[in-house]
Amino acid sequence: MSPQSFQMVMRTGPTPGKTFPLSKSEMYIGRDATNDVIINDAEISRKHSRLVMVPGGYMIEDLGSTNGTFVNGQRLMGPHTLRPGELVMLGENISLAFEAAQFDPDATIVGAGPIATPISTPEMPAFEPATPLPVSHSVTPPPSGGPLPSGPAVYEEPLTPPKKGSGRIWILAGCGCLFLLCLAVVGIGFAFDAMDLYCTPPFNAVFPCP
Repeated sequence: MSPQSFQMVMRTGPTPGKTFPLSKSEMYIGRDATNDVIINDAEISRKHSRLVMVPGGYMIEDLGSTNGTFVNGQRLMGPHTLRPGELVMLGENISLAFEAAQFDPDATIVGAGPIATPISTPEMPAFEPATPLPVSHSVTPPPSGGPLPSGPAVYEEPLTPPKKGSGRIWILAGCGCLFLLCLAVVGIGFAFDAMDLYCTPPFNAVFPCP
């Protein structure tokens, strides 16, 4: 069986509903910061009252406070053993309820929750480059019907058939050239005769002078 513990809960005062657990064998109530139960109110003395642990609970006594300590409306004139449910008044406006606070074994305690088990990620196999397949050089078989030609193929331009009338043009051109040549010879002969170039050197060596 768990040991019984006690507490004081503020009913009226600066912080209604605030709980003060009682755990020491001797505890002080007052306005000063060195007290175990600190109540910051003008009606509370610096060292207002004292709680002493006794078998089955706590005893309270006033420490000569200005506004006094009351239990169930009766001002204390000496030590008083508190019973659970009694109301302690400090002055006229501060009231504290003395209660038993026993541990409840059926109470649900909020835990931190189950520890998550890390999920192992499967390792991926290392990447291996694909092995290139050997390239097979296939030879296209020659077409049936004859052996393959040896050596590089020679491109032959197709013969252009002679155009009609081209022979006649060459004949006319030759006749024209011959006619011009005859005219030139005749012209030169007339020039020689008119200018009497037969007796002029160097032509007198070729042609006899008349």
